[in-house]
Amino acid sequence: MKAEAVAAHRGGMWAWLFQRITAILLIVCLAIHLTFTHLLNIGDLGYDNVANRLAHGGLTAVDIILLAAGIYHALNGLRMVLLDYWLTSRVRALAVTIFLWAVGIAFLVYGIWGLWPWIGY
Repeated sequence: MKAEAVAAHRGGMWAWLFQRITAILLIVCLAIHLTFTHLLNIGDLGYDNVANRLAHGGLTAVDIILLAAGIYHALNGLRMVLLDYWLTSRVRALAVTIFLWAVGIAFLVYGIWGLWPWIGY
């Protein structure tokens, strides 16, 4: 195997490992979210109903984990596609990685801001 095929700027072991971990988190948290939102929550899914569900700290934590895992999984997948097909230099790969981390953190902060009224409720 050539050294450039396993170089860190072409993906890296930690990105690969966290991609798998976030996939498992997405499956588990999405199952919990859908179960409590659609199966156990019979009736109207209005604001008050969602607020009552989010009043439970565990379900808010599941939603935050789902948000963080989804953002990381999606942006890391996009990064890997870009590294495979477009980015050949280490400088461009680093620039795209930093940009995607900034976008991911911005999306995470915005999502948590939307859940903020129910955190510590």
